Amino acid sequence: MQHLERWPRPLVTRSEQFRTWWANHDVQTHHTGVKKLRHPLVGEITLTFNELDLPGDPGLSMKAYTAEPGSASEEKLRLLASWSTASPVERFPAAEQS
Repeated sequence: MQHLERWPRPLVTRSEQFRTWWANHDVQTHHTGVKKLRHPLVGEITLTFNELDLPGDPGLSMKAYTAEPGSASEEKLRLLASWSTASPVERFPAAEQS
């Protein structure tokens, strides 16, 4: 855990703005936003998300991620989804020939 305590020191000593942020510990939860993910086979996927707090379980939340309709990210997700529903032979035909 000490390594986590040491990493901000150079930033704190070099940046007044970072020093102020770090001292305030002003961490905010984002309930909506955009995430960029990199998948090893299809590359970058950009998704928007909405986070819903679960009132019956304080501290727990659920996030829903969606791709913009008609976007390259939506196409990549459809491609990945098609692989998950295909049989192993359909997904990896070369593996069966070996």
